[in-house]
Amino acid sequence: MRRRMPDPSPTTPPGLLLATDLSARCDRPLERAKQLADEFSIPLVVLTVHDAPQAPGEVLQWLDGDAGRTQQEGAARAEFAREFAGSPLQATQHFATGPAAAAILDSAATLPGAIVVAGASQHDSLGDLLLGSTVEKLARGLAQPLLVVRQRVRGSYRRIMVATDFTPASKLALETAARLFPGRRITVFHAHDSETLVPDAPPHAELIRFLDGCALPPGAHELLDLVIGEGEPASQLARHVVDNSIDLAVLGLHEESALMRLLTGSRSEYLLQAVVCDTLLVRPPVRHGEDDENEKT
Repeated sequence: MRRRMPDPSPTTPPGLLLATDLSARCDRPLERAKQLADEFSIPLVVLTVHDAPQAPGEVLQWLDGDAGRTQQEGAARAEFAREFAGSPLQATQHFATGPAAAAILDSAATLPGAIVVAGASQHDSLGDLLLGSTVEKLARGLAQPLLVVRQRVRGSYRRIMVATDFTPASKLALETAARLFPGRRITVFHAHDSETLVPDAPPHAELIRFLDGCALPPGAHELLDLVIGEGEPASQLARHVVDNSIDLAVLGLHEESALMRLLTGSRSEYLLQAVVCDTLLVRPPVRHGEDDENEKT
């Protein structure tokens, strides 16, 4: 008889932190943040960061110093008021100055447990964002989940997939998905290369053992759809996302990799470029000993 981990209760995040400049390029993450705030009935903090200027008009405002920032904030406040006029959502607006990643990390530290929402340009791949960018720095530094929004909002997340390589990071990814979205079917996806498969450890048996070690809410195990692909993991995962119109992929970040690899043994750069759906990135808590070592280096 198999023994499972004790069942925890579903978890509602205490809030959402949306990093945005309220421009058209941020429409998708804004709409998703509003949808999730309504679904969970939680507060939404909209953070606008004054970073380096990106357009000629912004350069002039930047040169004006405090006066320019005051003008930018006034415009952002007006846009925020129009966006949430008549809305039942509990939304507040915050401002920060400086490098975007540092400002978002500082704000997130004041909202423990909140989901941080960021956006991707429709012309950029997730890989472009995560390699040498603000989102990469957020993925490295955040203690809470990071939701990278790419798709238009068409309702709640219904087609949810968790990728697993049987590591603690992917265990946390599945537990997080099941607690945030109770009562919904979740596809647990594992891909293996047949050339490296150990004969006495068939992938289905290993997947069952992995699931038995996950602490999921009551009834969640019965809502899991198990999919095992054979072949290069990154390409198999990317194909499954497209073929099954996945709304949300939940991926666990590995602590041991300097590049924050998402799946052990896979070409993470290719994986990140190929995943076209919204992506929730979660990472295990950093152990205190590791923090101490990082401070020494």
